[in-house]
Amino acid sequence: MGYMRHHAIIITSWDKESITAAHQKAHELFGATNFLGRIAEITDITPEATNGYRSFLISPDGSKEGWETSDRGDHIRAKFIQWLASQKDNWCEYAEVQFGDEEGDNRLLRSRNF
Repeated sequence: MGYMRHHAIIITSWDKESITAAHQKAHELFGATNFLGRIAEITDITPEATNGYRSFLISPDGSKEGWETSDRGDHIRAKFIQWLASQKDNWCEYAEVQFGDEEGDNRLLRSRNF
């Protein structure tokens, strides 16, 4: 049956090249559709804020835990974060958050600090 629990990733960087590469990779991984539809939406990169920081969001998949779409979203989020971690000279910081959990289990799952 499954239960609701949302996962989202927020990505931020002062380095235009790094955030552009991460945004492109997010579209590559999350943008594909199949019979299940699109797994998540990716926002545009925000305009520059103080010190040149820009951000974008990978939205929750909207599926209940244990369902195929949720499992696929979990897998693709892990691939995206592995890619971020493997990039030399990539200055993106990220946070994967879990929220909207039916049991109230809301938390930071993974993040990157320099």
